[in-house]
Amino acid sequence: MNEDGPLVTQAYVCKAKGEPFALQDITLPPMKATTVQLDIVYCGLCHTDIHMRDNDWGISNYPMVAGHEGVGKIRKIGSSVANIKVGDMVGITWIRDSCRCCDPCLAGRENICVEGYQGTFLSSAAGPWG
Repeated sequence: MNEDGPLVTQAYVCKAKGEPFALQDITLPPMKATTVQLDIVYCGLCHTDIHMRDNDWGISNYPMVAGHEGVGKIRKIGSSVANIKVGDMVGITWIRDSCRCCDPCLAGRENICVEGYQGTFLSSAAGPWG
């Protein structure tokens, strides 16, 4: 990984409704003061991932990286991240990044926030997990 450039990692990506997850390279968003990068160590497969792949709830965006039951080891932290450090093992839940403004959030369904991040079916991840 180039520490100064974007993080390119491998992920299982679903390109369209109902298609299988396929391994491919993706580029993660750049680091911000409020984000962390981690290496995914474990990730569960939940039936929710199948619902998202098939767009059963009408909220899926493609291409998508599913997964919301991840465990990872912190690789890098943003400058304003507190309470975790490089090397820590962390769990990642699905409700980690809700906007609290969209219709699902306002209805108390933050787990299907339309502004949510991609999932944990990948080897490295970046997200607002500080």
